[in-house]
Amino acid sequence: MHRLPLSFALLTISGYWRPTKWPATSLKSRLYNVYSVLMISLLYFFAFCICVDSFTSKNLKIMSDKFSLCVSVVGVCLKVANLFLRRGKIINVMNILLNENCVARDDQEKLIQRKSDNHARKLAIYCEILNESTVFFATVGQYNKLISTRGLPLSDWMPYDLRSSIQLYTISLAYQTIGLFICANASVANETLIAGLMIQIGAQFEIFCHRLKNLSSLVTATRSNSVSDEEFKIRCRRILEDLVEHHLEIYEFAETVNGVFQYMIFLQFSISSVVLCLSIYKLSTIDPFSMNFVWSGSYLCCMLMQVYLYCWFGNEMMLKSKKVSDAIYEMDWMTLPADLMKDLLLVLVRTKRPVKMTSGHVVVLSVDSFTTIMKMTYSSYNLLSNSTSK
Repeated sequence: MHRLPLSFALLTISGYWRPTKWPATSLKSRLYNVYSVLMISLLYFFAFCICVDSFTSKNLKIMSDKFSLCVSVVGVCLKVANLFLRRGKIINVMNILLNENCVARDDQEKLIQRKSDNHARKLAIYCEILNESTVFFATVGQYNKLISTRGLPLSDWMPYDLRSSIQLYTISLAYQTIGLFICANASVANETLIAGLMIQIGAQFEIFCHRLKNLSSLVTATRSNSVSDEEFKIRCRRILEDLVEHHLEIYEFAETVNGVFQYMIFLQFSISSVVLCLSIYKLSTIDPFSMNFVWSGSYLCCMLMQVYLYCWFGNEMMLKSKKVSDAIYEMDWMTLPADLMKDLLLVLVRTKRPVKMTSGHVVVLSVDSFTTIMKMTYSSYNLLSNSTSK
Protein backbone atom coordinates (compact mmCIF):
# COMPACT_ATOMS: atom_id res chain seq x y z
CA MET A 1 0.00 0.00 0.00
CA HIS A 2 1.04 3.63 -0.57
CA ARG A 3 0.89 4.34 3.18
CA LEU A 4 2.01 2.14 6.12
CA PRO A 5 3.88 -0.26 3.81
CA LEU A 6 5.67 -2.06 6.65
CA SER A 7 2.44 -2.98 8.45
CA PHE A 8 0.92 -4.34 5.25
CA ALA A 9 4.18 -6.15 4.43
CA LEU A 10 4.02 -7.97 7.78
CA LEU A 11 0.44 -9.00 7.06
CA THR A 12 1.42 -10.18 3.58
CA ILE A 13 4.32 -12.25 4.92
CA SER A 14 2.00 -13.81 7.51
CA GLY A 15 -0.48 -14.74 4.76
CA TYR A 16 -3.29 -12.43 5.85
CA TRP A 17 -3.17 -9.67 3.21
CA ARG A 18 -2.95 -10.27 -0.54
CA PRO A 19 -1.29 -7.25 -2.20
CA THR A 20 -3.91 -5.07 -3.86
CA LYS A 21 -1.79 -4.58 -6.99
CA TRP A 22 -2.08 -8.28 -7.82
CA PRO A 23 -5.02 -9.09 -10.14
CA ALA A 24 -7.47 -11.42 -8.41
CA THR A 25 -7.38 -13.89 -11.29
CA SER A 26 -3.57 -14.03 -11.63
CA LEU A 27 -1.59 -17.17 -10.79
CA LYS A 28 0.31 -15.55 -7.93
CA SER A 29 -2.98 -14.39 -6.35
CA ARG A 30 -4.33 -17.92 -6.49
CA LEU A 31 -1.13 -19.32 -5.01
CA TYR A 32 -1.25 -16.67 -2.30
CA ASN A 33 -4.87 -17.66 -1.52
CA VAL A 34 -3.67 -21.22 -0.95
CA TYR A 35 -0.89 -19.87 1.28
CA SER A 36 -3.46 -17.81 3.21
CA VAL A 37 -5.64 -20.88 3.81
CA LEU A 38 -2.59 -22.74 5.11
CA MET A 39 -1.55 -19.92 7.46
CA ILE A 40 -5.09 -19.38 8.74
CA SER A 41 -5.43 -23.11 9.42
CA LEU A 42 -2.11 -23.09 11.24
CA LEU A 43 -3.17 -20.11 13.38
CA TYR A 44 -6.63 -21.41 14.25
CA PHE A 45 -5.43 -24.93 15.07
CA PHE A 46 -2.76 -23.32 17.25
CA ALA A 47 -5.48 -21.35 19.06
CA PHE A 48 -7.60 -24.50 19.44
CA CYS A 49 -4.74 -26.40 21.09
CA ILE A 50 -3.97 -23.64 23.59
CA CYS A 51 -7.67 -23.26 24.47
CA VAL A 52 -8.05 -26.99 25.14
CA ASP A 53 -4.83 -27.03 27.15
CA SER A 54 -5.90 -23.99 29.15
CA PHE A 55 -9.33 -25.30 30.11
CA THR A 56 -8.18 -28.86 30.84
CA SER A 57 -5.42 -27.79 33.24
CA LYS A 58 -6.09 -29.02 36.75
CA ASN A 59 -3.66 -26.67 38.47
CA LEU A 60 -5.17 -23.20 38.96
CA LYS A 61 -1.83 -21.39 38.69
CA ILE A 62 -0.91 -23.19 35.46
CA MET A 63 -4.40 -22.58 34.12
CA SER A 64 -4.14 -18.81 34.77
CA ASP A 65 -0.74 -18.67 33.03
CA LYS A 66 -2.04 -20.53 30.00
CA PHE A 67 -5.30 -18.56 29.95
CA SER A 68 -3.44 -15.24 29.63
CA LEU A 69 -1.74 -16.61 26.52
CA CYS A 70 -4.93 -18.22 25.27
CA VAL A 71 -6.89 -14.96 25.16
CA SER A 72 -4.04 -13.24 23.29
CA VAL A 73 -3.91 -15.94 20.60
CA VAL A 74 -7.70 -15.97 20.26
CA GLY A 75 -7.56 -12.18 19.98
CA VAL A 76 -5.11 -12.46 17.08
CA CYS A 77 -7.48 -14.94 15.39
CA LEU A 78 -10.35 -12.45 15.65
CA LYS A 79 -8.17 -9.59 14.37
CA VAL A 80 -7.16 -11.68 11.35
CA ALA A 81 -10.81 -12.52 10.69
CA ASN A 82 -11.67 -8.81 10.88
CA LEU A 83 -8.98 -8.03 8.28
CA PHE A 84 -10.46 -10.53 5.84
CA LEU A 85 -14.07 -9.50 6.46
CA ARG A 86 -13.32 -5.78 6.13
CA ARG A 87 -10.64 -5.91 3.47
CA GLY A 88 -12.73 -3.83 1.04
CA LYS A 89 -13.38 -1.13 3.65
CA ILE A 90 -9.71 -1.01 4.63
CA ILE A 91 -8.73 -0.53 0.97
CA ASN A 92 -11.32 2.26 0.67
CA VAL A 93 -9.90 3.91 3.79
CA MET A 94 -6.40 3.87 2.35
CA ASN A 95 -7.68 5.23 -0.96
CA ILE A 96 -9.09 8.31 0.79
CA LEU A 97 -5.47 9.38 1.33
CA LEU A 98 -5.06 9.44 -2.46
CA ASN A 99 -7.74 12.09 -2.87
CA GLU A 100 -6.44 15.35 -4.34
CA ASN A 101 -7.09 17.29 -1.14
CA CYS A 102 -5.21 14.77 1.02
CA VAL A 103 -2.05 14.73 -1.11
CA ALA A 104 0.77 17.06 -0.06
CA ARG A 105 1.10 20.08 -2.36
CA ASP A 106 4.11 22.13 -1.22
CA ASP A 107 7.41 21.42 0.50
CA GLN A 108 6.07 22.05 4.00
CA GLU A 109 3.18 19.63 3.49
CA LYS A 110 5.55 17.03 2.04
CA LEU A 111 7.73 17.44 5.13
CA ILE A 112 4.71 16.88 7.40
CA GLN A 113 3.73 13.77 5.43
CA ARG A 114 7.27 12.42 5.40
CA LYS A 115 7.63 12.87 9.17
CA SER A 116 4.38 11.02 9.76
CA ASP A 117 5.36 8.16 7.44
CA ASN A 118 8.75 7.82 9.13
CA HIS A 119 7.10 7.90 12.55
CA ALA A 120 4.74 5.07 11.58
CA ARG A 121 7.62 3.08 10.06
CA LYS A 122 9.81 3.39 13.16
CA LEU A 123 6.86 2.46 15.34
CA ALA A 124 6.31 -0.75 13.35
CA ILE A 125 10.02 -1.64 13.57
CA TYR A 126 10.24 -1.09 17.33
CA CYS A 127 7.04 -3.04 18.01
CA GLU A 128 8.22 -5.88 15.77
CA ILE A 129 11.53 -6.09 17.65
CA LEU A 130 9.73 -6.16 21.00
CA ASN A 131 7.20 -8.82 19.99
CA GLU A 132 9.68 -11.07 18.20
CA SER A 133 12.11 -10.81 21.13
CA THR A 134 9.32 -11.91 23.44
CA VAL A 135 8.60 -14.93 21.25
CA PHE A 136 12.31 -15.75 21.14
CA PHE A 137 12.50 -15.73 24.95
CA ALA A 138 9.39 -17.93 25.15
CA THR A 139 10.59 -20.49 22.60
CA VAL A 140 14.24 -20.67 21.50
CA GLY A 141 15.46 -19.18 24.80
CA GLN A 142 13.94 -22.10 26.71
CA TYR A 143 14.72 -24.94 24.30
CA ASN A 144 17.16 -26.63 26.69
CA LYS A 145 14.54 -26.84 29.42
CA LEU A 146 11.71 -27.75 27.04
CA ILE A 147 13.62 -30.51 25.26
CA SER A 148 14.84 -32.07 28.50
CA THR A 149 11.26 -32.31 29.84
CA ARG A 150 9.57 -32.96 26.47
CA GLY A 151 7.53 -29.82 27.01
CA LEU A 152 6.21 -27.28 24.52
CA PRO A 153 6.47 -23.47 24.65
CA LEU A 154 2.77 -22.72 24.82
CA SER A 155 0.42 -25.70 24.83
CA ASP A 156 1.30 -29.11 26.22
CA TRP A 157 -1.90 -30.51 24.74
CA MET A 158 -1.80 -31.96 21.25
CA PRO A 159 -4.22 -34.42 19.63
CA TYR A 160 -1.57 -37.15 19.92
CA ASP A 161 0.94 -38.48 22.44
CA LEU A 162 4.06 -36.32 22.35
CA ARG A 163 6.14 -39.03 24.05
CA SER A 164 5.32 -41.68 21.46
CA SER A 165 7.83 -40.36 18.92
CA ILE A 166 10.76 -37.95 18.93
CA GLN A 167 9.78 -36.93 15.39
CA LEU A 168 6.28 -35.94 16.51
CA TYR A 169 7.69 -33.95 19.41
CA THR A 170 10.19 -32.14 17.15
CA ILE A 171 7.46 -31.27 14.65
CA SER A 172 5.20 -30.02 17.46
CA LEU A 173 7.99 -27.90 18.94
CA ALA A 174 8.75 -26.35 15.54
CA TYR A 175 5.04 -25.85 14.86
CA GLN A 176 4.43 -23.96 18.10
CA THR A 177 7.56 -21.88 17.62
CA ILE A 178 6.51 -20.88 14.11
CA GLY A 179 2.92 -20.35 15.30
CA LEU A 180 4.04 -17.92 18.00
CA PHE A 181 6.19 -15.94 15.55
CA ILE A 182 3.23 -15.72 13.16
CA CYS A 183 0.96 -14.53 15.99
CA ALA A 184 3.51 -11.87 16.91
CA ASN A 185 3.78 -10.71 13.30
CA ALA A 186 0.01 -10.52 12.84
CA SER A 187 -0.44 -8.73 16.15
CA VAL A 188 2.25 -6.12 15.40
CA ALA A 189 0.85 -5.55 11.92
CA ASN A 190 -2.69 -5.02 13.23
CA GLU A 191 -1.69 -2.71 16.10
CA THR A 192 0.69 -0.60 13.99
CA LEU A 193 -1.88 -0.42 11.18
CA ILE A 194 -4.46 1.12 13.50
CA ALA A 195 -1.92 3.38 15.22
CA GLY A 196 -0.47 4.31 11.81
CA LEU A 197 -3.89 5.33 10.53
CA MET A 198 -4.32 7.59 13.56
CA ILE A 199 -0.89 9.09 12.77
CA GLN A 200 -2.10 9.72 9.21
CA ILE A 201 -5.24 11.44 10.51
CA GLY A 202 -3.05 13.68 12.66
CA ALA A 203 -0.87 14.45 9.63
CA GLN A 204 -3.93 15.47 7.62
CA PHE A 205 -4.98 17.87 10.37
CA GLU A 206 -1.46 19.37 10.38
CA ILE A 207 -1.63 19.82 6.59
CA PHE A 208 -5.08 21.41 6.91
CA CYS A 209 -3.81 23.84 9.55
CA HIS A 210 -0.89 24.73 7.28
CA ARG A 211 -3.30 25.53 4.45
CA LEU A 212 -5.43 27.66 6.75
CA LYS A 213 -2.39 29.69 7.82
CA ASN A 214 -1.50 30.23 4.15
CA LEU A 215 -5.04 31.25 3.23
CA SER A 216 -4.42 34.98 3.73
CA SER A 217 -1.41 35.03 1.41
CA LEU A 218 -3.29 32.88 -1.10
CA VAL A 219 -6.23 35.29 -1.08
CA THR A 220 -3.88 38.25 -1.53
CA ALA A 221 -2.22 36.56 -4.52
CA THR A 222 -5.64 35.70 -5.96
CA ARG A 223 -6.77 39.35 -5.65
CA SER A 224 -3.73 40.57 -7.54
CA ASN A 225 -4.18 37.97 -10.29
CA SER A 226 -7.93 38.57 -10.77
CA VAL A 227 -9.07 40.98 -13.49
CA SER A 228 -12.42 41.71 -11.85
CA ASP A 229 -14.20 41.54 -8.51
CA GLU A 230 -16.48 38.82 -9.85
CA GLU A 231 -13.54 36.63 -10.86
CA PHE A 232 -11.94 37.25 -7.46
CA LYS A 233 -15.10 36.11 -5.64
CA ILE A 234 -15.39 32.98 -7.82
CA ARG A 235 -11.75 32.02 -7.21
CA CYS A 236 -12.07 32.66 -3.46
CA ARG A 237 -15.17 30.49 -3.42
CA ARG A 238 -13.21 27.66 -5.05
CA ILE A 239 -10.39 28.02 -2.52
CA LEU A 240 -12.84 27.82 0.37
CA GLU A 241 -14.68 24.86 -1.17
CA ASP A 242 -11.34 23.10 -1.47
CA LEU A 243 -10.62 23.69 2.23
CA VAL A 244 -14.06 22.59 3.37
CA GLU A 245 -13.88 19.43 1.25
CA HIS A 246 -10.52 18.57 2.78
CA HIS A 247 -11.86 19.15 6.28
CA LEU A 248 -14.86 16.91 5.61
CA GLU A 249 -12.64 14.22 4.07
CA ILE A 250 -10.49 14.14 7.21
CA TYR A 251 -13.57 13.64 9.38
CA GLU A 252 -14.86 10.98 6.99
CA PHE A 253 -11.47 9.26 7.09
CA ALA A 254 -11.43 9.27 10.90
CA GLU A 255 -15.01 8.00 11.19
CA THR A 256 -14.36 5.21 8.68
CA VAL A 257 -11.21 4.09 10.51
CA ASN A 258 -13.12 4.09 13.79
CA GLY A 259 -15.97 2.11 12.24
CA VAL A 260 -13.67 -0.55 10.80
CA PHE A 261 -11.50 -1.08 13.88
CA GLN A 262 -13.47 0.03 16.93
CA TYR A 263 -14.51 -3.48 17.98
CA MET A 264 -10.97 -4.78 17.52
CA ILE A 265 -9.75 -1.93 19.72
CA PHE A 266 -12.37 -2.86 22.32
CA LEU A 267 -11.25 -6.50 22.06
CA GLN A 268 -7.63 -5.48 22.65
CA PHE A 269 -8.61 -3.35 25.64
CA SER A 270 -10.51 -6.28 27.16
CA ILE A 271 -7.69 -8.76 26.50
CA SER A 272 -5.00 -6.44 27.81
CA SER A 273 -6.93 -5.74 31.02
CA VAL A 274 -7.01 -9.47 31.78
CA VAL A 275 -3.49 -10.24 30.62
CA LEU A 276 -1.88 -7.32 32.43
CA CYS A 277 -3.37 -8.40 35.73
CA LEU A 278 -2.40 -12.07 35.31
CA SER A 279 1.08 -11.21 34.02
CA ILE A 280 1.86 -8.89 36.93
CA TYR A 281 0.69 -11.56 39.35
CA LYS A 282 2.82 -14.19 37.58
CA LEU A 283 5.91 -11.98 37.71
CA SER A 284 5.47 -11.58 41.46
CA THR A 285 5.57 -15.36 42.00
CA ILE A 286 8.51 -16.54 39.84
CA ASP A 287 12.29 -16.36 40.09
CA PRO A 288 13.44 -12.94 38.80
CA PHE A 289 16.68 -14.47 37.43
CA SER A 290 15.00 -17.13 35.31
CA MET A 291 14.31 -17.10 31.56
CA ASN A 292 10.62 -17.52 32.43
CA PHE A 293 10.74 -14.14 34.20
CA VAL A 294 12.43 -12.51 31.19
CA TRP A 295 9.84 -13.73 28.72
CA SER A 296 6.92 -12.98 31.07
CA GLY A 297 8.23 -9.45 31.55
CA SER A 298 8.60 -9.02 27.80
CA TYR A 299 5.06 -10.30 27.30
CA LEU A 300 3.80 -7.77 29.85
CA CYS A 301 5.61 -5.00 27.93
CA CYS A 302 3.92 -6.14 24.70
CA MET A 303 0.48 -5.90 26.28
CA LEU A 304 1.26 -2.48 27.74
CA MET A 305 2.57 -1.31 24.38
CA GLN A 306 -0.57 -2.36 22.53
CA VAL A 307 -2.90 -0.42 24.84
CA TYR A 308 -0.54 2.54 25.05
CA LEU A 309 -0.32 2.85 21.26
CA TYR A 310 -4.08 3.19 20.92
CA CYS A 311 -4.42 5.65 23.79
CA TRP A 312 -1.42 7.82 22.93
CA PHE A 313 -2.09 8.23 19.22
CA GLY A 314 -5.83 8.54 19.81
CA ASN A 315 -5.03 11.38 22.21
CA GLU A 316 -2.57 12.98 19.74
CA MET A 317 -5.16 12.80 16.96
CA MET A 318 -7.76 14.48 19.18
CA LEU A 319 -5.35 17.28 20.16
CA LYS A 320 -4.39 17.95 16.53
CA SER A 321 -8.05 18.19 15.55
CA LYS A 322 -8.47 20.86 18.22
CA LYS A 323 -5.57 22.87 16.76
CA VAL A 324 -7.67 23.66 13.68
CA SER A 325 -9.53 26.34 15.65
CA ASP A 326 -6.18 27.83 16.75
CA ALA A 327 -5.05 27.97 13.13
CA ILE A 328 -8.24 29.84 12.17
CA TYR A 329 -7.77 32.37 14.97
CA GLU A 330 -4.12 32.92 13.98
CA MET A 331 -5.04 33.88 10.40
CA ASP A 332 -4.77 37.44 9.11
CA TRP A 333 -8.51 38.10 9.02
CA MET A 334 -8.09 41.70 7.81
CA THR A 335 -7.04 40.50 4.34
CA LEU A 336 -10.04 38.16 3.89
CA PRO A 337 -13.33 39.08 2.18
CA ALA A 338 -16.40 39.25 4.41
CA ASP A 339 -18.08 36.26 2.73
CA LEU A 340 -15.00 34.12 3.27
CA MET A 341 -14.83 35.07 6.95
CA LYS A 342 -18.46 34.09 7.48
CA ASP A 343 -17.88 30.68 5.87
CA LEU A 344 -14.77 30.12 7.98
CA LEU A 345 -16.89 30.61 11.08
CA LEU A 346 -18.85 27.48 10.08
CA VAL A 347 -15.59 25.54 9.90
CA LEU A 348 -14.71 26.95 13.32
CA VAL A 349 -18.01 25.71 14.77
CA ARG A 350 -17.29 22.20 13.43
CA THR A 351 -13.91 22.12 15.18
CA LYS A 352 -15.62 22.52 18.55
CA ARG A 353 -16.33 18.78 18.34
CA PRO A 354 -12.85 17.21 18.11
CA VAL A 355 -12.24 13.89 16.39
CA LYS A 356 -12.31 11.03 18.89
CA MET A 357 -11.41 7.40 18.40
CA THR A 358 -13.55 5.11 20.54
CA SER A 359 -13.29 1.55 21.74
CA GLY A 360 -16.65 -0.05 20.94
CA HIS A 361 -18.53 3.21 21.70
CA VAL A 362 -17.46 2.73 25.34
CA VAL A 363 -13.98 4.16 25.90
CA VAL A 364 -12.47 7.22 24.22
CA LEU A 365 -8.84 6.59 23.32
CA SER A 366 -6.83 9.06 25.37
CA VAL A 367 -4.05 9.21 27.96
CA ASP A 368 -6.72 9.42 30.68
CA SER A 369 -8.18 6.12 29.47
CA PHE A 370 -4.74 4.49 29.69
CA THR A 371 -4.36 5.76 33.26
CA THR A 372 -7.78 4.35 34.14
CA ILE A 373 -6.88 0.94 32.72
CA MET A 374 -3.64 0.88 34.71
CA LYS A 375 -5.54 1.70 37.90
CA MET A 376 -8.09 -1.04 37.20
CA THR A 377 -5.30 -3.53 36.50
CA TYR A 378 -3.53 -2.70 39.73
CA SER A 379 -6.76 -3.02 41.71
CA SER A 380 -7.45 -6.40 40.10
CA TYR A 381 -3.91 -7.52 40.89
CA ASN A 382 -4.32 -6.54 44.55
CA LEU A 383 -7.61 -8.42 44.74
CA LEU A 384 -6.08 -11.50 43.12
CA SER A 385 -2.96 -11.51 45.30
CA ASN A 386 -4.99 -11.00 48.49
CA SER A 387 -7.42 -13.79 47.62
CA THR A 388 -4.62 -16.29 46.86
CA SER A 389 -2.65 -15.43 50.00
CA LYS A 390 -5.55 -16.40 52.27
